[in-house]
Amino acid sequence: MTYAMYDSQLSPFSARCRMVIYAKGLDIEIKEMPGAITPEEFVRLTPMHKVPTLTVGEAVIPESQVICDYLERMHPEPALTSSDDLVQAQIELLCRICDLYVMTPLGQLFGQVNPQSRDDARVEALVADLKKGLSWLDHYLGDGAYAIGDKLTLADCTIMPILFFVQQLGPMLGHDDLLADSAKVSNYFKVIQADEHAQRVMGEMATALQKWQKSQ
Repeated sequence: MTYAMYDSQLSPFSARCRMVIYAKGLDIEIKEMPGAITPEEFVRLTPMHKVPTLTVGEAVIPESQVICDYLERMHPEPALTSSDDLVQAQIELLCRICDLYVMTPLGQLFGQVNPQSRDDARVEALVADLKKGLSWLDHYLGDGAYAIGDKLTLADCTIMPILFFVQQLGPMLGHDDLLADSAKVSNYFKVIQADEHAQRVMGEMATALQKWQKSQ
């Protein structure tokens, strides 16, 4: 089966999928958007018009978590999930907290980066929501070098790219360190960077962020 993934290096959702691909050593063509195909062709491919989107032969799979779960089922080694149901529930919980309670306010904060159009009251409300989500993540996060247990899981692939954005976005909005109030999360983000796959994805995101900043 031939795979390809339409990708944006800056997107934490795309980064999640790339980290899974790298960790599993999968032969998947990464097609950077915009530019890989025209917007019209992309809409015909997937009316959601969002990255990441994985193609499997003629089939099309959008949504990052669905893509990661599919790749885990099709390529179970090395495992990024757990056969222990309780541990697996913890992995899924961390992913859920990140997507609903960290990424939701974070995505809205990204729209407040421009100081000319910024709504300061809105920023402070969103920062409060973000810090609340980070505190919940802090509560359930494991104590080791990885989010849960002693090896890379889908939780790390989800959390690390989002925390990269949290760290980078804070200074743009007048907040030096948005991770400071969540000690466990802050320490985790420092430690996870020793993982080779996390390093690779962070490097890609940093390069993409620099390009985006120059274009503004």
